[in-house]
Amino acid sequence: LLPAEKRRAVRALYAFCRVTDDIVDRGSGDTRTQLEQWHRRILVHHPPHDDLVAIAWADARLRYHVPVRYAEQLIEGVARDLTPTRYETFEELAAYCYGVASTVGLMSMHVIGYAGAHAIPYAIKLGVALQLTNILRDVGEDWRAGRLYLPLEDLAQFGLREDDLARGQVTEAWRAFMRYQVARNRLLYAEAMPGLGLLDGDGRFAIAAAAELYQGILYDIEAYDYDVF
Repeated sequence: LLPAEKRRAVRALYAFCRVTDDIVDRGSGDTRTQLEQWHRRILVHHPPHDDLVAIAWADARLRYHVPVRYAEQLIEGVARDLTPTRYETFEELAAYCYGVASTVGLMSMHVIGYAGAHAIPYAIKLGVALQLTNILRDVGEDWRAGRLYLPLEDLAQFGLREDDLARGQVTEAWRAFMRYQVARNRLLYAEAMPGLGLLDGDGRFAIAAAAELYQGILYDIEAYDYDVF
């Protein structure tokens, strides 16, 4: 849905994000060292000639003046998954979502083009909304991988504990908890959507489509009676 040149740059951005994520999620051996090596390789202006992803990403980053700090924040965010972590509050979870998702939106925004700094908060909010949708969809998969992203404070508010997640049963308490999470997720999307009007016209529809399609996952969760186990 993007013009050809911007599409190439976004593909390079996707490849950079995909490799970063796969090092942590699918890697073997010393993944922390591998991530550090990848970090050094993709932030130089002239990457190794045999690393096509790094070359493509360097070209896109320099061509569209993508701040290096966003790429570093993405790597730092993904690195948090190397150590089993629990998030006590939604604010703590939102900070994680910023690192692994909002940064991607901010980098994409440089490729697409945007009206000015006042567009940045909308991109951040949309990234948190997209990542929260991932989290709600993948509760069971994440739990089996030893990960829990749901705010412990919210679970306790609905009388739920980690033992309940281990059992993977859809109870009235679980439904109430998920209804609350889905409603908050939808509110984040609603608050982010005005930012679409601040993007360059030739990229606006692509981002709108992504946001709308992702919100469809929330309807699927509801259709399955919140059974995300």
